[in-house]
Amino acid sequence: MLLMNIIMAVCFFPIWPILFFMIRNTKESKKNIIIGVTLPPNTHKDPQVLAVIKSFTKWLNITMIPLFPLLAIPFFMTLMGAALTFYMVWLLLLIVFPMGTFAIHREKLMKLKRENNWYSEATEQVQSEVKATVVPTKKINNVWFFIPTVISLLPLIYSLTGTINWDVSAVYITFALMTALFWPFYYIIFRLRSEVLNENITLTTALTRVRRNNWGKFWLIATWATGLLNPFLLLFEENMTALLVLILGYTILLIALSIYTEFATRIAQQKLTQGETSDSYVDEDDYWIWGLFYLNKNDKHFFVNDRIGMNMSCNLAKPTGKVLMIFALLCLIAMPFFGIWMWIEEITPVRLVLTDTTLTARSTGLYTYTIKLSDINSVELVDEMPLILSRNDGFGSANLLKGRFTASHLGTVFLSVQQNDPPFLIIVAADRTYIVNDADSAKTREVYGKIGD
Repeated sequence: MLLMNIIMAVCFFPIWPILFFMIRNTKESKKNIIIGVTLPPNTHKDPQVLAVIKSFTKWLNITMIPLFPLLAIPFFMTLMGAALTFYMVWLLLLIVFPMGTFAIHREKLMKLKRENNWYSEATEQVQSEVKATVVPTKKINNVWFFIPTVISLLPLIYSLTGTINWDVSAVYITFALMTALFWPFYYIIFRLRSEVLNENITLTTALTRVRRNNWGKFWLIATWATGLLNPFLLLFEENMTALLVLILGYTILLIALSIYTEFATRIAQQKLTQGETSDSYVDEDDYWIWGLFYLNKNDKHFFVNDRIGMNMSCNLAKPTGKVLMIFALLCLIAMPFFGIWMWIEEITPVRLVLTDTTLTARSTGLYTYTIKLSDINSVELVDEMPLILSRNDGFGSANLLKGRFTASHLGTVFLSVQQNDPPFLIIVAADRTYIVNDADSAKTREVYGKIGD
């Protein structure tokens, strides 16, 4: 349980500062955009605008800062499912609260903008002029992405040459897929729209090059870091502490690098745009729903840069964009239910049900096993569980083990047991080995008395 909490904390703790500082940074002008609203340069210090910014900062602190210490609560929980449910709900709130704060204050600025008619009269003209601009950019040679992709596959190939440990192989597959995906992610940045501020095409070219060059370097470093991680995981496969340190170090590297890349890009772009006071600038506020979701039927691009953070948004005017958005929303809503499912798995005991023809180890989900008595070759009652070497597929907690595992001296076994409630029945039937018991020790002994002879 402690190990699970440490792993979850390592994954979840970095999300808070990333979201907090990225969303907080939206109050700073970026290409005339403040809290998702495009405003004329001469209005950025307007008292009404400053009042909205002050309110935004205040409510962002109120909604987000209390969430940070709450992550310590799962360390006092005894059930993994309950802790996981807490983490999922916490993550959901971490997304909803700041985004809601952003959307509310964005609407306040939009109201001010409409009341004062703070619009650029030349928006459409600026857009049409810049659309024809092609920003020349030298791309990194594909060889530099191909090499780490191949390296990431070597541990997976090695693991498949012997007895397959699916828990370990799944890790290798995950990081190999990440390495392979980072390669096309690099090319996506060249399909994004140019970074347009106004009719100055030279400035557009410079702003676009800064973002492409900085994020191009990020994806190259991320590809190499992920590709090299797999061989190191193989090297320290038997050392859990070393594995945790490696994954933690990798996570911190990518988070720090992504934050550095985005802020370095923003600082460079800010320097390039200093002194730009043109009244002709791009204003696309009407295409952004709450400043969060982009919907523009006239834009052929599928991906656009987010107005907050350092991500990309899909154009919801495209059918694929709608599908991806619905899928993302469903995933967010479903997150707590995954924890609840695990919680139910943990608190639902295994029960042995004996009939004239079958023995059933009844549990939830996929891990209810029914064994025909006529197929049983041997039955053994033991007070100690065999040493479990690995989980191939299934569910495991501090007490419950359900699914297919590998056990010392037994090979592949099918488990449905409460480890803290001995004894255990080791049953060989129809070329399968089962280890089962009932939450009631007396029931396990009773069943053995009836089928053990």
